Amino acid sequence: MNAMNTICTELDHIVVAAKTLDEGRTWARETLGVDAVGGGKHDGLATHNTLLKLNGNRYLEIIAIDPDAGAPTFPRWFGLDTAEVRELIVQGPRLVAWVARAIGATNAIEQLAALPHYSAKMVRPATRGDFRWRFAFTPDGERINGGVLPHLIQWDSPVHPCERLPESGMALIALVPGAPEPEDTSKLLESFAFSDESVQVAQSVSPQLVAMLNTPLGRVVLD
Repeated sequence: MNAMNTICTELDHIVVAAKTLDEGRTWARETLGVDAVGGGKHDGLATHNTLLKLNGNRYLEIIAIDPDAGAPTFPRWFGLDTAEVRELIVQGPRLVAWVARAIGATNAIEQLAALPHYSAKMVRPATRGDFRWRFAFTPDGERINGGVLPHLIQWDSPVHPCERLPESGMALIALVPGAPEPEDTSKLLESFAFSDESVQVAQSVSPQLVAMLNTPLGRVVLD
């Protein structure tokens, strides 16, 4: 059997970027009605985060540049170093990216990142506390197709972050990656053997990413 036949992906988390982590926590409390907890610092990337549990072994990550960490050793993930993302979050935290979990083989992420039509080919190890994982970066740290296409993650620790997060009362209703040529997005997800009914590829005039959540404050749309 071809090793790729055993590899698949599923939605791991969605990513909200903020100018500061304190601003992100305030946003979560005021917009979602939930206190974000957990998280920590990312060695070498000069970022830190906090998390909110969603339904289905998925979570929402709030991430910001860590002002106390010095310079990163390579470009930060999710375009945090880019003018595009910095302009997006000037008025407040914004949904900027999503991440698909690679499973099925010890080198699943390396095999998927090597596919010719995928631009995040730099697979690097990362840590936070006792969590260990590998992540697929673009060479310059930019988002993939403006956040429409997912970054890849493969967890190398036996515990997933969701297992340590308290219930938040939040559920992901839908994640909608939109693009002028949605067929390309669908083809990429098919090549990843991606499966999650909440992810609904759509057509849009320009690249965009929209998430619909049920929260303690009611239905909330993130974009």
